[in-house]
Amino acid sequence: MQRRQFLFTSSALICAPLALISKSNALSADAENPSFSPILSAATDAAGNRIGVWQENSWQCSQTIPHRGHDSLYHRQRQELLFFSRRPGRELYVVDENSGTLRHNIKCEDGYHYYGHGCLSNDGRYLYTTENNIDKDGAGCIGIYDCENSYNCIGHMDCEGIGPHDLALMPDGKTLVIAIGGIKTLPSSGRETLNPATLAPGLHYLDLQTQRVLEKVAAPHYQLSLRHLDVSPDGGILVGAQFQGRLPSDKALVYYHRRGHTLSAMNTGDLPLYFKRDYIASVCIDDTGQWAVTSCPRDNLVCLWNMHSKTLSQVWMLRDSAGAVYDTAFQQFILSNGDGQLLALVPGEDKLRQLAYSAGTQWDNHLTLRV
Repeated sequence: MQRRQFLFTSSALICAPLALISKSNALSADAENPSFSPILSAATDAAGNRIGVWQENSWQCSQTIPHRGHDSLYHRQRQELLFFSRRPGRELYVVDENSGTLRHNIKCEDGYHYYGHGCLSNDGRYLYTTENNIDKDGAGCIGIYDCENSYNCIGHMDCEGIGPHDLALMPDGKTLVIAIGGIKTLPSSGRETLNPATLAPGLHYLDLQTQRVLEKVAAPHYQLSLRHLDVSPDGGILVGAQFQGRLPSDKALVYYHRRGHTLSAMNTGDLPLYFKRDYIASVCIDDTGQWAVTSCPRDNLVCLWNMHSKTLSQVWMLRDSAGAVYDTAFQQFILSNGDGQLLALVPGEDKLRQLAYSAGTQWDNHLTLRV
């Protein structure tokens, strides 16, 4: 994509969010002929904070919650939808997929709070969550919940890092990879960073059987807080950072990792990529491991990366870009933003295609497919 094409597409999307919809992709799409798979997300609208499933042009099911949600999971084996409260929330909502009713409102153990992310074991028996051990002065840990016993917490694992945020199960089904933000916070002081001079962000790999950290990989700079990640089918990791120093920085924000190696910055090539706010939100790799997307809400950007060449492929401007998830059934990435849009990103296509629009809806930074 040439620089001129990039700027033209960007202007169209920011100034006229509905202008890119063709008649064949209008918002009156037939529910029997969907244009994307149903998504789980948290959002904020006129009714307040909301969690639920969006399908085509409306909420399939949703309910309001007293605070902002963050990430979500689809538990296929149990046909349940899981929604995490945003840091420093203590609630995990478990919703029946078929009825849309709340099955469980789980609260983390006393002395802990969630960081807004979790993942499931391959067999669906256990849920693993990133948590702050408040009673241990903000030490990070991974909560273990028994999904077959009403999601009761059965213990915590030490992840040997402060501020674990996102996590994922590796393809071996035995190891967790954890993005360590390094930022110490406590509810008594809100979201204030209590250790600005001693951040220790990195990627940590934790063995589920021994509950021990197998490998720790330091971030290239102590202020590069590693927050969100995704795992390729071949075990490669893409991780996004949020710089905690003076902005803008000159640091790369997207890194690749393979176990046994150091973190390597993805190459931006000849595409200009200038950040002012240095903040990566969603990170998503497609099901083949060829393409990945990162959203940059504070800089109004969406980036497409070639995982084979480790280079930046395309860039779009998208105001308050938020969630990203790969929709295998329709061979597209789904994006959300703070202006109520859901859009399709197809590698190689110059324009983002609008899938749905909900006026007044501010989507949160993460999407999950209900498939």
